[in-house]
Amino acid sequence: MAEILLHATKLRKAYQGRCILEGIDLELEQGRFYALVGHSGSGKTTLLYLLALLEEPDEGEIFWQGTALRTRSATEKATWRNKNIGFVFQFFHLIAELRVWENVALPAVLAGKAFRSVRNQAYEWLERVGLHARANDWPTRLSGGEQQRVAIARALFQDPPLLLADEPTGNLDAEQARQVWELFLKLTREKSKTILVATHNLTLAQDADIRLRLTQGRLVREA
Repeated sequence: MAEILLHATKLRKAYQGRCILEGIDLELEQGRFYALVGHSGSGKTTLLYLLALLEEPDEGEIFWQGTALRTRSATEKATWRNKNIGFVFQFFHLIAELRVWENVALPAVLAGKAFRSVRNQAYEWLERVGLHARANDWPTRLSGGEQQRVAIARALFQDPPLLLADEPTGNLDAEQARQVWELFLKLTREKSKTILVATHNLTLAQDADIRLRLTQGRLVREA
């Protein structure tokens, strides 16, 4: 049986009295590719943020390899996240004052490395997402699709065991979306990564090992 990397139990989250997530139980196994589907407003982004400790649940617990995370300090949570989680935000969150390659390398710099020591590695990741030629540009000169691919390269830069992605293909054309999806599949198969992707693209979701659907605040496993 595959190792369970992350285990969430009875997660609940409400905003302004409206319950978004209720009693969420979830296990993410190493080397598995999960697609998270559901209509807009169903709580997909909220669930990803809770799992990455970017937001706090109102109730419930999150375990990493069997160890509870919620009681850790803010600094400990940030260190854990930087080491173990790659996160692709729906709206990029690139830093305009940093060049493209510097945005990609930022997780390593936050972990204590110098930009110059990881520049070649950043270029390699940009090559994998088809943006090597734009490495020295500023993010504002890139299209939305190009910025998303930079964000994906940044999320993968630290070689995290778990990748969480919020609509990573939403700003890409069909061919670019397929290329990103194939990269995720390759990472799962060859690098034994665990990947959880929130997506509206049901065609791409069919390629996942397991499909999870959020409906009325509850999580249902479809396959």
